[in-house]
Amino acid sequence: MTANLVAQSRGIQRITLDQAQAQATTNKTANLAQLGIDAARYHRQAAQADYFPKIDSTFANLHFNKFLGQTIQLARRQADLPLLTKDQTVFAVTVTQPVTPLFKVREAVSIARADEEIAKAKATQSAAQVADSVERFYFGLLIAQRQQTVAETKVQMIDTGLQVASIAVPPPDVSERRTALLKADEELAAAKVRVTELSRSLNALIGFPPDTALELASLEPAVETVSLQEATRQALVNSAAVIEAEQTAVKARAATKLSKLEYVPDVAVIGGYVYEIAVPLLPKDFSFVGVMASFNIFDFGKREKTVSERKTQLAMAEAAVELVKAKVAAGTQKAFLDLERARKIRDLTLQLATMSGAEARAQAEAEMFQAELDYRVAGSQLKRFISGR
Repeated sequence: MTANLVAQSRGIQRITLDQAQAQATTNKTANLAQLGIDAARYHRQAAQADYFPKIDSTFANLHFNKFLGQTIQLARRQADLPLLTKDQTVFAVTVTQPVTPLFKVREAVSIARADEEIAKAKATQSAAQVADSVERFYFGLLIAQRQQTVAETKVQMIDTGLQVASIAVPPPDVSERRTALLKADEELAAAKVRVTELSRSLNALIGFPPDTALELASLEPAVETVSLQEATRQALVNSAAVIEAEQTAVKARAATKLSKLEYVPDVAVIGGYVYEIAVPLLPKDFSFVGVMASFNIFDFGKREKTVSERKTQLAMAEAAVELVKAKVAAGTQKAFLDLERARKIRDLTLQLATMSGAEARAQAEAEMFQAELDYRVAGSQLKRFISGR
């Protein structure tokens, strides 16, 4: 708390890696994945609504300019026989409950639910990608800040040596020192530009103003303890790619069943109430109930070809599941080996940093942070396989 107050008094925003990642995942750009989940859920709920009856209503109020009927003349007498009234009002309410189409509704819901699972897997993967990006920029800025410190120290040392050399008798080679000073100034300018670029990128991810000065907290070395067998097992269960491939197979299976249901007649129970003053011969109001059925007798082989197409797509989807699982297993094994290699390099670099003197401490810290970043990147890659993100 004291460190945060001191940093704020100097106009600097002090932040840790966990705070930066939490701030980035709550940013508006991270809500896009949640919107995708919401859209998929609404689609699934809309498909489920087809299980229930459909209630429709119709209202009409019409006026015709001519008599709608016949005039009958018998023995010099004539009588009007209206078929429809000139002023008509019709109001009807119908309730239709599908019966056999419910099987199609079930498969449509299965497809919508699979899309929802895919959206959830992609949303989790998107949040993890944001966190990984924040971690990369965070460590990149830590390294750049240490490199800037190294460049400033180098410039200061050369400048001090140049001032001493200007008053020394006999004078040494001042031109070489000035050349070294110009080169050191160039390195310092490049380091400052790198710090500015990384600060702006990190501020953009976090949601801070671009010119916010950041003071980053150093981190303890990370430790990942997981066996290769367990990592591979969890990766195959949680992988977003595997989940998407499996749900794609679910969708293909449901589509195959839908194509076969085209051979089943569409049967529905219908009932309703009608109030009318349009047909004089009919009562003003009446109710009805019945059954309706429709069936496509012949469609020139369309249903047959559609079934064959859906079966082929199902076979492709099932084969894709096995291929994706093999790819995820191979990627997990490679990430595990990369993590082991990065751990050894990180540990050696940490030992060298603790043995460095005060003058070389900034450069040693920069190398240590780079080794820690490489280790964390490898660990994040392995975690991404394990957690499916």
